[in-house]
Amino acid sequence: MSTPEGIVQAQTEALLRRVAREQESRCRRALDAAQDQARSIVARAWEEARTRLRQAVDEERRAVEKALGDRRAALETVARQRDQAVLRELMDEAWRDLPGTLVSSWQHDDARREWCAAACAVAVRALQADQGYTVEIDATVPDDVRRIVGEALQHLPGPEVRFREVPSLGAGLRIHAGRACVDATVGGLLASRERIESELLAELERLTERRKDE
Repeated sequence: MSTPEGIVQAQTEALLRRVAREQESRCRRALDAAQDQARSIVARAWEEARTRLRQAVDEERRAVEKALGDRRAALETVARQRDQAVLRELMDEAWRDLPGTLVSSWQHDDARREWCAAACAVAVRALQADQGYTVEIDATVPDDVRRIVGEALQHLPGPEVRFREVPSLGAGLRIHAGRACVDATVGGLLASRERIESELLAELERLTERRKDE
């Protein structure tokens, strides 16, 4: 039979072992909890870092896109200004050449016929010719001008057509009816520079676009 001292010692040892197991279990649970918490902290920190990285990348991309947009706009402005300068130069050159081109055109029979016919068509539509037409022409005008104009303006029993020679009138003609006049001389045709330049500009832009497409 065990002695009391042996029983107490056995109980003490058993209690110590139980305490040790409990302490080990608590330590394991605390360690597991600490590890879980550490993993959670690391995961949260990693997610926050990824979020900040995405934000930084997005901000950088927006900054790059803005810089590229600004640069593109600046280049487009420079290109547009350059194109406008080229068009302006071409238009000024075309305007300088127009009088000579018109005079040269007047020397060709077909062009002169179309010129006279167009002027007469405008006069018939725009002028009240109850008292007839007075057509001013240069003294050196070719003979076919009188015939072409007469045929275009005089319709039996239409209005009378009178011709008056004007020294140094040059290429073209002027058609009077009362106080109204259709001025189809070189100076008259070029009198409205703004309108002519807008037409020239439109034609130059069409040519430019056509070249880009080729």
